[in-house]
Amino acid sequence: MLTEDFHPDTTLDKLGEECGIFGGFARSGNVKEIIRKGLFKLQHRGQESAGISCGEETQTLVKAKGLVMQALEDSAIEKAEGRFGVGHVRYSTQGGSSAVNAQPYLIRYMNEHVAIAHNGNVEKAMKIREKFEKIGEVFITNSDSEVLLKRIVFGLKKPPSQWTFEEIGTCLGDDFSNGAFSLALALPKRVVAYRDPVGYRPLFVCEAKEGCFIASEDIAFTGLNIEKVIEIMPGEGVEITENGYCIKRFYGQKKECKCVFEHIYFSHPASNIFGRNVYMTRVELGKTLAETDSIDADIVVPVVDSGIAAAIGYAQKSGIPFHTGLIRNHWVGRSFISPTQETRVNKVREKLLIVRPLIEGKKVLLIDDSLVRGTTSKEIVTMLKKAGAKEVHFRLSSPMLLNTCLWGVDIPTTQELIAAVYKEEKEIAKAIGADSVKYLTLQSLKDTFGQTGWCYRCFEAQKTKDENPQSKTLALTK
Repeated sequence: MLTEDFHPDTTLDKLGEECGIFGGFARSGNVKEIIRKGLFKLQHRGQESAGISCGEETQTLVKAKGLVMQALEDSAIEKAEGRFGVGHVRYSTQGGSSAVNAQPYLIRYMNEHVAIAHNGNVEKAMKIREKFEKIGEVFITNSDSEVLLKRIVFGLKKPPSQWTFEEIGTCLGDDFSNGAFSLALALPKRVVAYRDPVGYRPLFVCEAKEGCFIASEDIAFTGLNIEKVIEIMPGEGVEITENGYCIKRFYGQKKECKCVFEHIYFSHPASNIFGRNVYMTRVELGKTLAETDSIDADIVVPVVDSGIAAAIGYAQKSGIPFHTGLIRNHWVGRSFISPTQETRVNKVREKLLIVRPLIEGKKVLLIDDSLVRGTTSKEIVTMLKKAGAKEVHFRLSSPMLLNTCLWGVDIPTTQELIAAVYKEEKEIAKAIGADSVKYLTLQSLKDTFGQTGWCYRCFEAQKTKDENPQSKTLALTK
C-alpha cells in the first residue's frame, strides 16, 4: 500500500534542466539578435525564463518568465542596443521560480553597469550570503548567482571598467573553486567568462565573422559564420573585447569531475560536450543496455524526445524493430507544475499520442534516458496498455538515480526519486505498472565514460538527511 510521504511535484518525470548562457561581442550592428538566436538554441536547458543585457558603457536589461521567443519578443528588446552583452535561459535550482530570479542580473556600481549570467550551482554561496547579511548587505534575489556577483564587487571595490580578468578569477577561485559554474560577465566594452576549476559544466568560445561569443554548448553557435570553436578547459576563462578574444587560466585545474548527466539528458543531441558527441554517446548507451538484456519483445519504442537516440542504439544492437509508437504533440507547451494529480495526468495525455496499430497486441520495449519520479512513466505505461499493448517492458539508458545533486541538477530530496524509494527493479516495475524494468548498470556507465574525471554522485546511494526509513511505503505522485 502506498502512502502520502512521496511528494514529487512536477509534471514530467524528468530532472530540472540546467541553465544556459550566451554572450559576446558583435563586430557590427547590435549583439541582441545574435544572443537571442543563441539562447533559442539553448532553450532545452531551461524554459522558465530568459533574458538579455547588452550595451557599451551602459547596458539595457530585458528579462521575463517564459520561453525565449515570448520573453524576448521584438517589442521587448526594441530598446536594447550595443555590441556587447550576455543572455540566459533559466531553470531554477537555488532561488526558486520567480520573475525576480530571472537572469541576467544587472547592477549599477560606482556609476557603471555590470551584468552576470550563470549556469551551475555553488553550494557554499548560501553560507557566504549569510556572512554578507551579517555585515549589512542586502540581496534582491534568492539565487547563488547574485552571491557570486556580490562577492566579486566586495572583493574588488572599484569601478567595473577597472576589474581585470585575473582579479575576478581570484574572487571566484578563492571562495567557489569547488562549486559548479560557467558564468559570463558583461562589463563596460568587455565580456569575460569563466569555467569552474573542477569542470562540472561546459563552456565554449566561438570566433566567427560576426564577432566573438561564448555559450554553454557549441550548438548555440550554429547559424554564425564560424571560424573556430574552442571548449574552455576547467579553471580557464576567456576575455572578449572589440580587438578579439584571449583564453586565460584563472585558477589551477583541480581533479576533473564533469557532470555525466550533460550527456545522458541535459545537452542537445547535436552538441559536442566534454570532447564527445552527445547523440553518438546516447546511441552507444542504448547499445550497451541491449547487450545486457535478454527480453523478448516485438518493437522498440522511445519516450520522445529524450529516449530516441538510446532506443535507436538498442534496436541496432538487439535487432528488434524500432518504431515511434509515441508521438509528441508539439503544439502543447511545456507542462509546468500543476496543482492536482488529475491535472498532471491530463497534461501527460495531451502531450503524448499513441500510434495504436503499432502497439496493439505487441510486446513493447519502452526506452528512456532516465527514470526520476515515476509519474509520467506510470501514465505512459497505462496509455500503452489501454492502446492494446500485450506487455510493456521499460528500459533506462542510465543507472538508478539514488542521490541528490549539489551542483545544479534539480533533485531536491531523495523522497522524490523512485529508485531511492523502491530500490529494486521488480518493485519499481510494480509501482509504474510495467511488466519489467531494467536500468543500465553504473559499472557499464563508467566503462563508457571512464572511472575517473566524471561526477556519478546522483547514481551512488548515500545517507542523507532527507531519507525516510519508511520509504518502501511511499505514494507515487510523480
